[in-house]
Amino acid sequence: MDISKIDKNFKEQSVAACDGKATYAIPSKYFSLYGVQYDEKEKCFVRMPLAVAATVNEGVAYLSRHTAGGRLCFATDSTLFEITVTYNGLEMMKHMPLTGSSGFSLFEITATGEKFISNLAPFPNAMEGYTSAVKLMGGEMREYVLYFPLYNNVRSLTVMLDENATIKQGKPYRAIAPILYYGSSITQGGCASRPDNAYQALICKRNNIDFINLGFSGNAKAEKTMVEYLSALDCSLFVCDYDHNAPSAEYLEKTHYALYEEYRKGRPDTPILFISKPDITGDDEGEKREKIIFTTYQKAKRQGDKNVYFLSGKSFYGKRDRWDFAVDGGHPTDYGFAVMAEKIYKKMLTIDRKFGGKKYD
Repeated sequence: MDISKIDKNFKEQSVAACDGKATYAIPSKYFSLYGVQYDEKEKCFVRMPLAVAATVNEGVAYLSRHTAGGRLCFATDSTLFEITVTYNGLEMMKHMPLTGSSGFSLFEITATGEKFISNLAPFPNAMEGYTSAVKLMGGEMREYVLYFPLYNNVRSLTVMLDENATIKQGKPYRAIAPILYYGSSITQGGCASRPDNAYQALICKRNNIDFINLGFSGNAKAEKTMVEYLSALDCSLFVCDYDHNAPSAEYLEKTHYALYEEYRKGRPDTPILFISKPDITGDDEGEKREKIIFTTYQKAKRQGDKNVYFLSGKSFYGKRDRWDFAVDGGHPTDYGFAVMAEKIYKKMLTIDRKFGGKKYD
């Protein structure tokens, strides 16, 4: 039986038809894109140039089309917000809801922070795309941010507003270079229930600093070409967490300090925060891996680097109710991501107070 037939709260909410709609194909001059760019040749949104991704590994080439960390900022007085999305296929996983893997989240930016408006997500049978709409307050200009899916590609995104609505670009993030994140599936956002619940987005909600999510599920392996690309990106802080994706402790040892050296060639002064994997259970392998990461940190400090920092993933979840923090023992729940965001954010404050938000300090 269809659950929506016996519980109306599970039924997709309909929005009354307007007399007319103004249609905007993204990218558009009225909307500001962050965290993703549109590839005109391939006709899709990407997190890094596809030509560069193809030189790293097959997984990165595929996952660079996933829009984790993508955001669309705008301002409007419309009473309607509707999107039509197309993609190559629906990424469905048994341990992550479609609202996070393939859906969008819409927030209004208010004087006290971001206010949740709606999920705009596909049903399991929407294999090539979908249309979803929500009613807005309207009446005056309001600022909005739309978070892109964490584990799905987006070939096209069309926004529909009231025909006579005013549309303007949203306010930019603070005048600080983006925070750059590189790492595993946890970095990409698995398994948040909404794209805005990935830890980078939660931190961004606090400090209003733009971010770049280069988490590549199962494929963050610190290849030289990848590190060269990372070091070419302007950022205010580099958060490095690829521990989970190193095939072995030996591989991590071979690549971790090498990543640091290569990154420093292009970014001699950018602060680097190394993080070990946030596992629910500790084991000998995990201890060995954390020691390798800590050794990179110590060696860099001994050589005079004053802009390198370390945060133990073992510290994220504490000792109580540890199993409540992850879906499958590894990938965080929203609860787990919230705790991660809190710990990483506090560490950022020790690096530089500029990474803090006034409301939370």
